[in-house]
Amino acid sequence: MAEFAPVPDFALGPEIPESGYHVTELGGGAYGITSGMVNTVFLVTKNGVVVVDAPPDLGEALLAGIGEVAPKPITHLIYSHAHADHIGSAHLLARDDLKIISHELTARFIKEAHDDDRPLPNETFTGTRSELSSDGERFVLEYTGDWHQPGNLFIHLPEQKVLTAIDSFTVKNAPFFRLLFSARVPAYFAAMDQMLEYDFETVVSGHMALFGTPEDVQTNREYIRDLRTAATEALCAVDLREAAAAAGVPDNNKQARLKVWMDTPPALAELTDHH
Repeated sequence: MAEFAPVPDFALGPEIPESGYHVTELGGGAYGITSGMVNTVFLVTKNGVVVVDAPPDLGEALLAGIGEVAPKPITHLIYSHAHADHIGSAHLLARDDLKIISHELTARFIKEAHDDDRPLPNETFTGTRSELSSDGERFVLEYTGDWHQPGNLFIHLPEQKVLTAIDSFTVKNAPFFRLLFSARVPAYFAAMDQMLEYDFETVVSGHMALFGTPEDVQTNREYIRDLRTAATEALCAVDLREAAAAAGVPDNNKQARLKVWMDTPPALAELTDHH
């Protein structure tokens, strides 16, 4: 059975009260909200509130947190991407006059899902860029590639210097396994460079309780670069035939041979010799 170490204090974030949420002021009317498992952002404008995503792990607590800060109507809901763990409570926000905004690809996924908890967007865009203005507050929505899922957005609040990049990385933690289920790994590596091109002080990345900084993005970029280097060395160090023979895989089971090869950790001596 695997053994797990406790998360160090610097990576934990704030304690979550019994209300189920914690709100952090990010400046300029922007607020981060977290349940401890997920996080997102909302912006209070002159006449309303613009929200990014509606995660089920927050659920009604998202509405409570917004209401605590600003008892104003929610005028806009931006979908970062189509995954239900981030927008599966969107039905709680839905009203006839609510503008739900996403990339066209995200809308297509939601339509195919037939999920009443994820209302269809009523405003979509194609291509790589769109802008939203609400009461003079700007949101820049950019689709630079399918680093997590086709249609995933970088959502930039230029005046507040907040970048929302949901499921891009986990602040002060190693990435979730399989690089957060990236749809295309090269695009995931490129996304870290793209994020650092924005002018931001705070990044909202979608999971756990912490909001990050450009330095946190840089740390994740260095980590995955090291991971890629180590993986390349490991693939070179492990011999397919030797690994299959050691595991007793029959010669005619080609898929099993490949699986064993991919799963076999290289011996420390082999890695040392490879250098």
